[in-house]
Amino acid sequence: MLAAFIYWGLILINIAWLALSLYFSIFYLVRKENGNLWAFGLLNVLSAVVLWVTMLIYHTWGWGITQYSSLIYLILGLLLGLTVLQAILGREPKASKTT
Repeated sequence: MLAAFIYWGLILINIAWLALSLYFSIFYLVRKENGNLWAFGLLNVLSAVVLWVTMLIYHTWGWGITQYSSLIYLILGLLLGLTVLQAILGREPKASKTT
């Protein structure tokens, strides 16, 4: 029973983090503060690693909870996709040298 709570807790935490990260990414893009997106990209990668390790543990020891593992794959894909977008959009334009 505790294994199910941990499993679903981590899934819900990652969904909440994905929503929060998306909200703040849009917020910083609107304010033209693109450099802040790199921090969210790094935290998205850490979140994806935690979710991947969780999935690996639950598949390895087979506690019978992994029937919804496609949801984890979807969240992992969304986190990594958002990370790529944040890395692309987080670049600051280089200041041109005018002499």
